[in-house]
Amino acid sequence: MDDHWYLPCCEDLPLEQEVRPKVKFFSSQPKPRFIAPLLLLFLASSFVTISSTTTATSVTSNVEIDAQAKKKTEAEKKAEKKAEKKAEKAKAKAKKARQERRARLNPQISPPPNWPPKGFKESNGIYAKIPTKKELAGLVSARTALFEAIKPCTDVACGSVIVASEDQCLWWEVLSTVTGPKISDSSTITSYGSLTTKVKGSDARQQKVILLISEEPIAAKVRVSNINVTCHRSGEKGKSGNLYLAFPDRG
Repeated sequence: MDDHWYLPCCEDLPLEQEVRPKVKFFSSQPKPRFIAPLLLLFLASSFVTISSTTTATSVTSNVEIDAQAKKKTEAEKKAEKKAEKKAEKAKAKAKKARQERRARLNPQISPPPNWPPKGFKESNGIYAKIPTKKELAGLVSARTALFEAIKPCTDVACGSVIVASEDQCLWWEVLSTVTGPKISDSSTITSYGSLTTKVKGSDARQQKVILLISEEPIAAKVRVSNINVTCHRSGEKGKSGNLYLAFPDRG
């Protein structure tokens, strides 16, 4: 009777392909026992080789995955640093642009480094000046309160004046006239009404912007003119603001 040895490496093969080494023995002699240890040694060697190969592959795979993860992390860090630098540059550029715009629009007229202020008309230590459009735009953009105060001037006739005094003023009073063309003759200018403006005072040599806001609707050739400035050093100013008195007869 033949003895059959089935190798573990060949168990998954079809039955007709299974390796079945046959060993014949003489009946007069005992079966050799050295074949089994040799076969086991062969199988053990095979398993060790496979195990070693599998372990090496696993270690190599883990190393490759770790390297890829590390490479990805470093790339993300570089991208984050690059984005941060870009954001900082953009922020610095925007800040510089704001500063340049403010310097360009703001004429830096308050307070002036020297006294008396240049470009002002003076009378008994009182200084006054009608600002240009550029100067007024710079002042409005630099001062929030002035920006809010000038909003009504999109609908009604307004004027403005910059004042200063050698000495302190308790309050300022500005008298002005709103003028425009006659109804009967548009080439002739007549008075539409009188405007009285009162505001709080200012310190010595401090420049102050006063807005003259009427109730006269904006129209062609309608202006605030004949501006008269008074610095009060005593008395009560009463209510601050603009008081407009329209004239009924406009020709």
